[in-house]
Amino acid sequence: MIKLFYCLILLFFLFSCTSLNQSNTENEYDNIITIFDIPGSGISIQNHYKVTAHYIGTLEDGTEFDNSYKRNRPLKFQYGLRQVIKGWEIGLIDIKIGGKRKIKIPPNLAYGDTGVKHLIPPNSFLIFDIEILNIEPHQYILIDHYSLKDLLNEKIIQKSGKKFILIDIRTKKQILESGIIQNSKHIQAFDSKGNMNANFISQYKLISNDNDYVVLISQSGDISSILANGLIENLGMKNIYSLRGGIDKWSEKGNSLEKL
Repeated sequence: MIKLFYCLILLFFLFSCTSLNQSNTENEYDNIITIFDIPGSGISIQNHYKVTAHYIGTLEDGTEFDNSYKRNRPLKFQYGLRQVIKGWEIGLIDIKIGGKRKIKIPPNLAYGDTGVKHLIPPNSFLIFDIEILNIEPHQYILIDHYSLKDLLNEKIIQKSGKKFILIDIRTKKQILESGIIQNSKHIQAFDSKGNMNANFISQYKLISNDNDYVVLISQSGDISSILANGLIENLGMKNIYSLRGGIDKWSEKGNSLEKL
């Protein structure tokens, strides 16, 4: 349990780093050169989707430093969690299953001024031929404010016989400032510095069980998504939802909040 708990913390910080840099993504994308592109078909990559890919990595002079085809072992990673270099995450935006893309990545989006010992010299531009073999959606469910409002207003929950629990994971300060969705439970997941609440899992289990449907709610929806992903991927939980857009979107659309 301790190991899984720290996995959740690590996932949070990885996602936070990505979120903090989202405003720079467009500029950084301009630094990546697409040499050729076959977009593929079907679903496209989105945050937390599981991706299986073959690739060949070379330096600018054509020196090959890695080749998954030769190992007969494709790379599997979860998109948006910085499990691959940032140049991959930016360079693979919108690609689909069966897609093939050759991209040139600058050092600042790869291995920078350190490189990789005996493989990649410092400040190297890298060229990757990437083939997307499969894309699997994340296992948590994004629910928008319309659907959540329907569940609350039309009592679909009671009719379906399913128990839905709304858990607001924001800080107490955030909740006092904006209010909370009616009938939500409050379990703070992270403090303002990003430290995870050591009692979160135990508090979560006190109010829900494996058969319940849980909707996690954060300020903008990002943190609830990363937490939902962590609970499923690392703790094997099921029936986890994340409110798309969080409290910000809920309020923007004129939905009511209750003051504590």
